[in-house]
Amino acid sequence: MRIRTQVAVKAIRLARGVVLGLSLVVLVPSEAPAQMAGVIKNLFDQVTINQTTPNPANPSANIDHSSHFFLGGDNLKLAVRQLNVAIASQLASFPLASSSGGFTFSTNPRGEIAVSSTTFGPLFAERAITIGRKQLNLGFTVQGTTYDGFDGQSLDPFGPGLKFISQHNNCCGTGNNPPQETDLNPAFERDLLVSTLRADISTQTTAFFANYGVTDRFDVGAALPIVNVEIGARVDGEILRLGSGDSTPTHAFKNGAKFISEAGSDSATGLGDVLLRAKYNVYRTATAAFAGALDLRLPTGDKDELLGTGATQAYIFGIASAEYGRWSPHVNFGYTFSSGETSKLAVSDDTAGTTTNNGQPIQNVELHEPDLSVPDELNYTFGVSLAATPRITVGFDVRGRSLRSVPRFHPQDVPYPDRGPDPLPKPAFVADDEFTCSPSSNPTGSCLSTGNANQVLGVIGGKFNLAGRLILNASVLFAMTSDGLKPKPTPVIGFDYVFGPPSSTK
Repeated sequence: MRIRTQVAVKAIRLARGVVLGLSLVVLVPSEAPAQMAGVIKNLFDQVTINQTTPNPANPSANIDHSSHFFLGGDNLKLAVRQLNVAIASQLASFPLASSSGGFTFSTNPRGEIAVSSTTFGPLFAERAITIGRKQLNLGFTVQGTTYDGFDGQSLDPFGPGLKFISQHNNCCGTGNNPPQETDLNPAFERDLLVSTLRADISTQTTAFFANYGVTDRFDVGAALPIVNVEIGARVDGEILRLGSGDSTPTHAFKNGAKFISEAGSDSATGLGDVLLRAKYNVYRTATAAFAGALDLRLPTGDKDELLGTGATQAYIFGIASAEYGRWSPHVNFGYTFSSGETSKLAVSDDTAGTTTNNGQPIQNVELHEPDLSVPDELNYTFGVSLAATPRITVGFDVRGRSLRSVPRFHPQDVPYPDRGPDPLPKPAFVADDEFTCSPSSNPTGSCLSTGNANQVLGVIGGKFNLAGRLILNASVLFAMTSDGLKPKPTPVIGFDYVFGPPSSTK
């Protein structure tokens, strides 16, 4: 029953995506405010805000604790900010299905236009042969994707979540950040804030595409995606009163509580990043073909709404494919050059907090700037198509990308020295499974170490000739690695039709 329910939910989402995409062909602007990129970051900001308490040394004055954990931990480690950047860039760059037509044609030595392939082509890859001179392929695909993890850790709203630790800033000592052993005075500076993220993130994309054969060897095309993004998130905060003690009101949320839960959600719909394509067939025999291609992804999607990456991306790649009877293997390999940045809303500081409670600037706070740049990618796809019958092609693809030089996240046990009431020294407090992007050799660092994130998707499905030159495309994508933003199995459905001069064979 549960499996049937999940299938029904996926079908409903796909149907809704079709209606959504068709209704937005005229590109009705989204009415949602441009805040999608800041949904998760704003929740973390809210959890850092502590209530004002009386000053024990001067009861007529108050101590403003609102900025203490905000500056002390988040800016120093950058984990929350870099997580938001990664989500923003990966969410908006999920792959689209191939826009190549199911039918391909060529002119034979007698001058006749003939079908040039026994299969209807790959699912999420390109083949080296072209559509044929003056042939026009039009179509659309709909895909609904839900994300349930990041770098191997669950984002599930009912799971353990991603846990982050914020240290108190050095408000009353020498001003060193992060605090040194001699700086953890008064004792309340030894308190820590634990913030745990759980999120439900999904996208639905309806992509309209066209592919035209300029010559028998040269194709040009375009894909226009209409994207709907939905984010629901919750951040649970807990103050660990390691130095101040549970009996004091210092470091408390509303109503003096040690715990808080902040939830928020938003959605946006609109034009995504438009894709322009060109492919040239440089060599072909009866069984093999080679081609060079360029995909140019333009930053037409609103990056503040997570509809686009904010970057111009050029994917340059080579294509090799072959046909052996009913079997057609294919390989794509190339590199994506990116130029641009994700939304600043993903890292913006909505909380004031650049001064101490007496209005003086906080000393020596190094506000590390997160890296907003969209990363380059190394891309590859390989697979095989099989003409099961003259009207049915089934296939399997493996599609991979390696995001270059990005912060890598992982849970680890992080020690925080000298945590406890007076006097010092005190034993370290060890935060279990803190989700951090700093290297294991320097767990309290600032996310400045980078590596490559390898994301691999498997694709299985088929193409069905319904009538004439009309093709139904149906496939499912599934994650084969856990790096970065990890999708659940993603169904994709679409249609395409080839217009052009009639062929001599069908």
